[in-house]
Amino acid sequence: MSQVSLNLLERSRAVMPGGQSNFREAPGMVPTFLSSAEGLRYRDVDANEYLDFTLSMGAALWGYSDPEYGAAVTDQLSTLLACTSAATQTENEIRLAEALVARVPCAEWVRFGISGTEAVQLSLRLARGFTGRPLILRFEGHYHGWLDNIAGGTATDARPPHPDLAVSGPGGTAGRAHTAANETLMIKWNDLESLEAVLQAHSRSIAAVLMEAIMCNNGCCPPMPGYLQGVRELCDRYGVILIFDEVITGFRVAPGGAQDLLGVTPDLAVFGKALAGGLPLSAVAGREDIMMQLRQSHVMGGGTFNSFQLAVAAGVVTMDKLARDDYAAYDRMSVLQNRLADGLRIAAEEQGIKALLQGPTGVLFAALGKEETAYSPDDLIDIDIEKTSQFRAGLKAEGIMIAGGNRWFISPNHAESDIDHAIACAARVMAGLGGD
Repeated sequence: MSQVSLNLLERSRAVMPGGQSNFREAPGMVPTFLSSAEGLRYRDVDANEYLDFTLSMGAALWGYSDPEYGAAVTDQLSTLLACTSAATQTENEIRLAEALVARVPCAEWVRFGISGTEAVQLSLRLARGFTGRPLILRFEGHYHGWLDNIAGGTATDARPPHPDLAVSGPGGTAGRAHTAANETLMIKWNDLESLEAVLQAHSRSIAAVLMEAIMCNNGCCPPMPGYLQGVRELCDRYGVILIFDEVITGFRVAPGGAQDLLGVTPDLAVFGKALAGGLPLSAVAGREDIMMQLRQSHVMGGGTFNSFQLAVAAGVVTMDKLARDDYAAYDRMSVLQNRLADGLRIAAEEQGIKALLQGPTGVLFAALGKEETAYSPDDLIDIDIEKTSQFRAGLKAEGIMIAGGNRWFISPNHAESDIDHAIACAARVMAGLGGD
């Protein structure tokens, strides 16, 4: 590690409680300090170059310095004469909303925000306002932001206690409001019997069922066949709002998100990350009768930077590029991801290593020590955590950066040669790990 990174680390420690996002300082590890980025590569302050599969945790759909994307943002900045957020409506905002309504099955109306975390909170407020009920049912291992009422937790019982006593386990953070846990019930995912039991017992108190339709924050676990259809039927039966958190899956796995890919339409959905191709923007989309609460001021969802105009312009060009040639970008990502998964699988087999490789188009989860499909966090227990960590560290030493949670994010702008280079690097790392 060069003196440049060490000096920056000391400066950071003097004025900050820790770095940002997923590459902040950790015990025994100096964080990566970015110097520049171009295409699908970035360089750190030590002049190390990395082939990037983090894509800013999936947000930088086009990688870095994509000419058309950059031109749209630059043009917007020039048009506004450096007024990046005028707190007014623009035509671009309408264009982007029209694009979402055209391709997202649940989207009748759309409201924009900045972060996925705040969009989740707005969706919960809309569900509570519409139903008049206080509680949210969520699932172990799903991630919906860092705020108190949806932070952490474990499903301690398939049949939670009475709502007045409901807790969702530890929040994973000090300082959490002691009343926050009483806002949610938590059960395990991919278990229809547990869901039906909870709704039957407590539906009069439950406003919404909140879930990732594909558990991309935890192993890219897919829904079991028929599960989402069963969830939709149960929510209809008990008058509960179904919310999909598509902050990761939205516009990455299919033109209309996971709901489009899987054929199950929620009442509300939350989007972020790839929506604006890397700039901060989020959205809540859903049924007109639920969203009407915002127009009527029955539910408040304000924010100075809602419809942040640089990000909205980025969203417009992102939607345009994705739709081009009958959404060919998704076919491109699928081909690249299959090539990567096949190469990693072969490299592991050659070393006698079991490899779990799963995930929808655009995001691949890769871990070692297990190869059977994982449908829940419980199915991830058999992963060899130490060997998987060594694999990730070895990849970085080879100049390959992957995202937190052992995820590889794919861009339509990755080249086949990028994938082949990553596979060759992975094969060298696995050769040094030994078999299972």
